[in-house]
Amino acid sequence: MNSFSKLRFRQSIFAKFTFSFIIVGLIPLLALSYISLNTFSNYLERYAVTNFEQMLLFASKNVDDLYTRYNNESKLMYSYGTNKGQILGETIAAQTLEGDYRLTRTVDDFLQTVLYTDRHLQSVFFVFPNGAYQTVTKQNRTFDFRYQFPDREWGEVLQQNRNLLSYFPTHLDNYYLGSNQQVLTFGRNLLNVVNAPGVEGEIVGSLYMDVSMGAFDEIFQQMMLNSKDVVYVLDQNNRILYSSDRASIGQTYVQKDSNEYYRMQKDNANVAWKIVGELYKDELVMRTRKIINTIAIVVGLCIVSLILVAIWFSRRFSKPIRSITREMAKVESGNFDTQVTVQTADELGLLSRGFNKMVVRLQSYIEEVYVAQIKQKHAELNALKNQIRPHYLYNTLEVIRMSAVANDDNEVGDMILSLSHQLKYVLDYGQETVALQEEKTNIEQYFRLMELRYGEHKLSMDFRFEGDVLSCSLPKLSIQPIVENAIYHGIMPKSGKGTIRITAEELADNLLCVTVDDDGVGMTEETLHQVRQKLESSYSLDSGGSSIGLKNVHDRIVTLYGPDYGLEINSTKHIGTSVRMVIPLGEVNASAERHNS
Repeated sequence: MNSFSKLRFRQSIFAKFTFSFIIVGLIPLLALSYISLNTFSNYLERYAVTNFEQMLLFASKNVDDLYTRYNNESKLMYSYGTNKGQILGETIAAQTLEGDYRLTRTVDDFLQTVLYTDRHLQSVFFVFPNGAYQTVTKQNRTFDFRYQFPDREWGEVLQQNRNLLSYFPTHLDNYYLGSNQQVLTFGRNLLNVVNAPGVEGEIVGSLYMDVSMGAFDEIFQQMMLNSKDVVYVLDQNNRILYSSDRASIGQTYVQKDSNEYYRMQKDNANVAWKIVGELYKDELVMRTRKIINTIAIVVGLCIVSLILVAIWFSRRFSKPIRSITREMAKVESGNFDTQVTVQTADELGLLSRGFNKMVVRLQSYIEEVYVAQIKQKHAELNALKNQIRPHYLYNTLEVIRMSAVANDDNEVGDMILSLSHQLKYVLDYGQETVALQEEKTNIEQYFRLMELRYGEHKLSMDFRFEGDVLSCSLPKLSIQPIVENAIYHGIMPKSGKGTIRITAEELADNLLCVTVDDDGVGMTEETLHQVRQKLESSYSLDSGGSSIGLKNVHDRIVTLYGPDYGLEINSTKHIGTSVRMVIPLGEVNASAERHNS
């Protein structure tokens, strides 16, 4: 591309519109996306760590409850009564001295009771002071009598903790034939405190309970760990009593590299255990990165869409101008046999039609007297000025609005913007009927002005449109006067907040029904009768009255569709007013669509 072509491209309105649109939209989008992605990434990471810490705290409380539960179950020895009316310790002491053959049956009944109080108990032992023992187990397993039970160290621990519940680190229950389960064993001495001073009675036996790892699995399975996240239950010597990594159970805990893991620890209140959680950083970042990548793809699609829309909008806006420019060059050279193709009904369409009319008339003027030609040209130029004035008015209002926004008076800016949209809708040249979607947009702009004027505490609006009614046609400015009437005569006199509900629905017989309801002060039967009479009468609109807007809409509907259509009004004092408009159902025609685009 040579320098002259580049210069023309830079000076073209298409290039200016395209680059302006992209810069105004793209730079804020990129900046906002960058800030949002960084903020969201940090938030996700903090949320994951905090959530993991909360789950660890909850698990720590449940482990405390687990220890308390088995502590209470071991104390059943002191409340278990026999058929002689004695407690277990007293009965065992007496039967041991007397050599009662029912001792085995008494202990067996007690062990069965304890075993089935908890589903995670796998086996229960009762060991007598002379080394004899009895055991009850689930799953009908067979005890290996070659095994010396309990270990000597277990007995020494119970001797040191006469009155307390003791635990023995996780181990394999290989004292049962063919069994290789990991269990944690709790133990407690049974003291005969009936005839002993204080609570330092004679030890008449020891109870041992094997608890499966399922008791801990039930607590930690709710934490939804990633594949490399690990939780541990450690004793005071850092021995691993339980871990989500089963291979590490029974070993001494070694802390992992802090650069790869977030490490959190919670101490238990009822036992000298601690819960340690290690959250793998890379998996956390990877999960966060997947979400961020998804968001980045969406942002990228938005950027591409923005560029495409910018090019399409700029081309669509500049193409008619370039066409007019080319035809103007022909006219300038003296060729009056040219016409501009009119494709839209907006200001550019008005300009194109005006140009075509100007060319036709200019050609006829050449054949007329010079003075008449000049007069006609002045008339044509005045016509063009009148067509351009609405556009000048919109631009002026936009300048005022931007000045208000620059002075931080956003409310005034919003009001001017809403007013600008309304003026454009009212002053726009075009068809008598428009799509319901356009009428709805105009009502929203009008209601925004009323809301800014009277406050959100006073007014609210509710749209209820059924089906595909937004594309249906209706007379332009047919709903807004009804809404205005509802605000000033229904809601404003009311104390407190009022609501206007607009409903659009298709009726049988190919009809469209639009209803405007308000919960304002309503009308008496006499006032309602007078309003209905005004609608049906032929009185002049200049006569005034609160229902002039309703009369105007009613007359337009009758003129367009016939006397079978129009407005129906119902009202109840202190309840509200309902205005119902029924017209034939129809779509917006092609010329109207071109105009409204």
